[in-house]
This record gives sequence, structure tokens and C-alpha cells, in this order.
Amino acid sequence: MSKPKLGAFCALALLCAAAFAFHQAQAQRDGLPLTLSSDISAAPEGTITIQTQPLVTTGLTSPVFVTNAHDGSNRLFIVLQGGIIKVLQPGATTPTDFLNITSSVLSGGERGLLGLAFHPQYTSNRRFFVYYTRTGDAAIQISEFKVSASNPNVADTTELPIISVPHPTNSNHNGGTVAFGPDGYLYFGPGDGGSANDPPNNAQNINQLLGKINRIDINVPVGSTTNYVSPPTNPFFGATPGADEIYMVGMRNPYRFSFDRQTGELWIGDVGQGAREEIDIGQLGGNFGWRTYEGTACTNLNAGQCVPANFVFPVAEYTHTGGRCSLTGGYRYRGRRGTFPQGAYIYGDYCTGEIFMLQGTTQTLLLDTTLAISSFGEDEAGEIYVVNLNGGVYKLVNPNAPVPRNVVDDFDGDLKSDISVFRPSTGVWYLRQSFTNSLSAIQFGQSGDTLTPGDYDGDGKTDVAVWRNGVFYVLNSSNSALTVQSWGQAGDEARVVADYDGDKKTDFAVLRRTATTGDPAVWYIRLSATGGLRTVQWGITGDAGVTGDYDGDGMNDVTVYRPSTNSYYVQRSRDGVLVSQQWGATGDTIVPGDYDGDAQTDFAVFRASTGVWYVLQSSNGQARAQQFGTNGDRPVPGDYDGDGKTDFAVVRDMGNLAWYVSQSATNTVQQQQWGIGVDVPVATFQTR
Repeated sequence: MSKPKLGAFCALALLCAAAFAFHQAQAQRDGLPLTLSSDISAAPEGTITIQTQPLVTTGLTSPVFVTNAHDGSNRLFIVLQGGIIKVLQPGATTPTDFLNITSSVLSGGERGLLGLAFHPQYTSNRRFFVYYTRTGDAAIQISEFKVSASNPNVADTTELPIISVPHPTNSNHNGGTVAFGPDGYLYFGPGDGGSANDPPNNAQNINQLLGKINRIDINVPVGSTTNYVSPPTNPFFGATPGADEIYMVGMRNPYRFSFDRQTGELWIGDVGQGAREEIDIGQLGGNFGWRTYEGTACTNLNAGQCVPANFVFPVAEYTHTGGRCSLTGGYRYRGRRGTFPQGAYIYGDYCTGEIFMLQGTTQTLLLDTTLAISSFGEDEAGEIYVVNLNGGVYKLVNPNAPVPRNVVDDFDGDLKSDISVFRPSTGVWYLRQSFTNSLSAIQFGQSGDTLTPGDYDGDGKTDVAVWRNGVFYVLNSSNSALTVQSWGQAGDEARVVADYDGDKKTDFAVLRRTATTGDPAVWYIRLSATGGLRTVQWGITGDAGVTGDYDGDGMNDVTVYRPSTNSYYVQRSRDGVLVSQQWGATGDTIVPGDYDGDAQTDFAVFRASTGVWYVLQSSNGQARAQQFGTNGDRPVPGDYDGDGKTDFAVVRDMGNLAWYVSQSATNTVQQQQWGIGVDVPVATFQTR
């Protein structure tokens, strides 16, 4: 490592003073030496590769936070220290102003607009909350705003003050996070009041909100005399001595904390003094030690009080070696793209630009960057972003993450198939997005079009797409732009679009047959990685083109199913070897998918007359017969529960369309009414 990096940056830019002061002051201005050894190991070779993918790198002055509104819009909101919140549309690179409160914000060093939280019912009540240091008295202010009723990308500037915390003496240790917990309460964490060693011992003073994680209820009835109340379960509520708002005590500067979206646990990055940085898991009524302890080390600042039984100790800590000096707390990974291991805690050090991962008790260095890491953030799908105080927001990506091979119709990018239909009479797609359980209605296409959904832009979401007489029309989910691509001719089979080159993008492809049964069939594939043409003679007239990755190499194999012999014929992309497999009977529907979760497509058919699915499992070569459905049902296989296995699923026309999904993760049946009798279930584009 070439450390420290901030010194090199200072020689190049006048912004150095602000960048350095923001975090470095928290540890180094106190005058303590950085002498202890490192506790973080480098990632073993080949275990995980992380890269920073630029999202916004211009037009941002001192960004300190990025988050989402959990409203299904997939927008990101970027907080600038000076008092502006920007909104970034999906696929865009230039954000626009959402809220400007610069006239109210005292900014500089560790002060400024520092936090943002959207209400859990934001889509209906339009409420969001900000955390800033205010002009005049430098107090920490939490206030409520609402988004405009007429424009979702602009906030109403009417401010409703909720609570303020006096912070009169020092400019540092202001904390900065405000967040809703799974209990619906609002949490915020001011620092200890600043200076070195917490001279007033604020963090241990239960009558003082500084140096705490606090919790309040902002859902008060209209007409109340206060804008919040304290939950009665808070440890010092009511007659119990101490401030009603306190949730836990003993924090030095819990600048960034977050809630695990799966478990609800509160994960806190508490910035250390001159020796140790710590990661804590919040606990109602817990005392986390400062200033009696710094991490697990007794400071001797509170004589005779270092009694371990009286305190909650960090789940991880690291020392100030190699220039490390200020922890920036992050998030436990709960995304579905496989960027990090599930449940891994991702965090960093501001002073060195390093990004770390905590699994169990093991801390690993993932990436050494030149960024001044002011924050991490999550998008709606649980993917993690990193914020550079010097002017950028980056997505953390793993180029070696496994490619999901059995998730179809995933329009919201959560690695779950979405129940969806196309209405030919109006050309409208009706999508029930599994991530937000919300409806999207998109007019795209017309009667007679061939449905060809796929991830053409490589953003991890299925794009709405159709093929019409030799032309593909794609509505890109990454930027809402229209792609028009001439490919093929009238009479071709276009339901063979897939990723044939392994670049995680769907390739335009058609299968051309002659009018004479038995004549050779030809595949025409436009490879998205190079733009080149691939031509493959495979199959004969009368065969059905089938998609799937039968050899598990991350690329779709050219495959046909021949009804005359009830056989699959696969040309493996891995080595070009022919594989043939007799499977099924006359009249069966072809339903390929990864039913056993081994990342290889299984040979499978559905017998409508009996409602039985027959699967040849690639993992062990064993046949599986599963009764699910009745005569007349249409099969719509997909991974509806996100467990990596294709689920048995059918649609039943009862005037309206009734969906039945056998969820492999829980062995339960999901039922959903979606669509009307004339609608086409989008998932049928992969069946034959």
C-alpha cells in the first residue's frame, strides 16, 4: 500500500483542507500516535474480485451519502455536504437538484448536511428526513420535508423541525446518520461533542443525547403538540432517570450506521480516537464503552470503570497501521447479484481509501483505492455503492460474480422472476415486480409481435422487447432508451434470443427454416460483445429452437427439440460437442430450466394432459416427475423465490389468469391472480 494517500492529493488540489478535515480530524487532530499493528488480512488469491464502477464523477461538490427511496423507482439520492440533495435517474450520469437547504446548513470540516432517510411509507405519505448542522448555533438538526405532490423529482422546501441536539463547543464529532429501523422508529447518532477524549464525558452521561444512538417515533397524530414522541421501550423512558430518546450509550462518533435489511440488526461504524476503529451491533440499552474503552482497550480516562461485564464490546476492530485512522461504516450485503457473500459487512477507511469485508470475525482487505470514502450506500436491489468526498459515486461490482442462468422475466433486478403478461389488443405489458410488489404497465408492441424479453443492456434487469418481421425493438431498463435492430426476416423464429457469448447481455438471434421438412435450419446470432455475426447450421425444419446453458459455462448453447423423435439436440458452447437426449412424448411442452440449482439447464417437459413435469436433473442424471397443474394449464417456469432453482409454475385461465407457483425454497404454493384470458404470460416465450 502507498499510504497515506491524502497527503499526495493535497499537493494537487485546494480541496485538500476540507477533505482532510472531514474525517482525519476525528482521529489525528487529537494528537495521539498511530502506532499499533494491522488486524486486517488481504483477500486470498482468487477468492473475490471487486471493482469500482463510476456512476457520477462530475458535478458533485463534497458528496457524503447515497441512498434510495425504496419506492420502486430505482432512483438514487446523493447528499452533498453543503446542503443539496441530488436525484439520479436509472441509467443517467447527471443528477438534478432534489432539495436545496444551503441557507440553513453550517458546512465545513465535519459539519454540513450529512444524512437522509425516506419514510417506510414514502410512496404514500411523501415524507423524508434530513440530518444537518444548522447555522447560528451549530446544533444538530433533524427535520422533515415532503416531496412535491406534482413532481417526484423535486422536494417541497417547507421544513418541519423534528428535534435538535445542542453541539456548541467543538466542530467535530457530529455523527451524521439518520435511518428508519425495522420497528418503524427513526434512529440518529450524534457524536460525543468533539475535541479529544470526550472531556465532558458526554458519551457516558445518560442525560445527554451526544455520544449515543437515539430513537424516536415520528408517526405522531395530526394536531399533536410535539413532532415526535419517545418509544416507551427506550431504556430511560418516563420515570427512569435519563433522556427518553436514548436507545444505547457509549459512542464516540457513530458517523455511519445501517440496518441489515434481512435480520434487522443495527450495524455501527464508530470512529475511534488515536488507536482503534470499531464495528458494533446495536443493542437496546447497551453501553458500548466510550470513553472508558476505545474498542476493547481500556483508556484509563474513567478511573476504575474498566469492568468488562458492564459494557458491550465491538464485533470487530482494527488498529491504526499504514495510515488507517477513520472507519466509514457500511452495509451487510443482501443483494442478489453475488457481488459479495451474503451477509458480509462492507466498510472502509477514509484515510487510506481501503474497502474491507467482515465475515464472522475475519476482516479482509478487498480493494485499495484512492477514494476519500465518506460513505457507502445501497440501491433498492441491495447492491452497494461507495461515495468519494472529492466528487464521485461508484458502484461496487464483482466481474467474476456467477451469472444467473435460470431467472427469466426479472424486470426489477432482484433475481426473482416477476409474474407478467402481455395484452396483444393494447400492446401493454403488465409487470408485477417482486421486489416492491408493485405494478408497472408499459405500452410496448402490438398484436402479432413475438415477445423477446432479455437483458440486452447488461444491467441485471430484463428489458421489455418484441420482434416484428425482421426487426427487434428493445426498451432498455438502464436508461429507458429505445433500441431498434434489424435482424432476420419474416418467418424466422426469434424466441431464441439469449447470451451466446457470455458477456451477460442478451444477443439478438433468429432461427431460419425452409418450407421443406427435413431441410437444415440456420441460426443467425449477433454477438453483443463484438457486434460480429455468428452463423450456425443446427437442426432441421420442424425442430423447435430452445434456449439454455446445458454445460454450465455461462453461455447459451445452440439447441433444438425435435418432436418427431422427442429429443433434445445440444451443441455445447464449451467444446462444440453434440449432446442428444430423448426426453418427453408427443404433445409435451418443452420447459427447460435449472430445476436442481447446479447452474446447468435441465432437460424438461410438461405433460398438459396429466399436469406432470418430467425433469432430467443435470446434477445427478436422475429423472424427476412432479405433478403440478391440471389439464389445460400453461406452464410458466421461472425462479420466483430467488433460491437459484427453477420453480414449477402454471397459469390457469378462469376468465382471469390464476398463477400457481410451487416455490422450491419453501415447498409452498404461491397463488396470484394476474391478467385476463386473452393475455399472454411473458414466461411462455421460453416454452415450446
